[in-house]
Amino acid sequence: MRPTIVLLSPPEDHKRIVTRLRQAGIHDEGLILDRLDRGECGFGVDTSGDVLDEFSEGEVDGIRHRIGEFQAILLEYSGVSCIRDLLGELLQGVSGLLDTNFGELIEYEEVLERFRRDPLWDWRSAAAGCSGRPVGTRPVIST
Repeated sequence: MRPTIVLLSPPEDHKRIVTRLRQAGIHDEGLILDRLDRGECGFGVDTSGDVLDEFSEGEVDGIRHRIGEFQAILLEYSGVSCIRDLLGELLQGVSGLLDTNFGELIEYEEVLERFRRDPLWDWRSAAAGCSGRPVGTRPVIST
């Protein structure tokens, strides 16, 4: 089982991220998750928004309060170094929140800034000092 993150973006930025995902590597459609391969890094991708079924009504309302209407993308990853490189490409110039599934909801701009300040930043071990509100963990989906 691999960890997941969720990208929460306003509809126009969501479209831009989906387009970038399709250009980020080799895609294969799957029954549960699509597969994205980038060199030695592989990802599970779900752009359907079904992951929002795992969010409480209060979480959805809190996100809506911060960014307005939004859509979700679930990304399953094998290692932080792989997802960090992918996020560096996906999040440039778009707005939204990253749900780390480790207690943080972080604005995309702040995610990129943290990567610039600390290239080895790993939200899995650095949940202290977060600026987002804690959220529940989502189930890990195995592909």
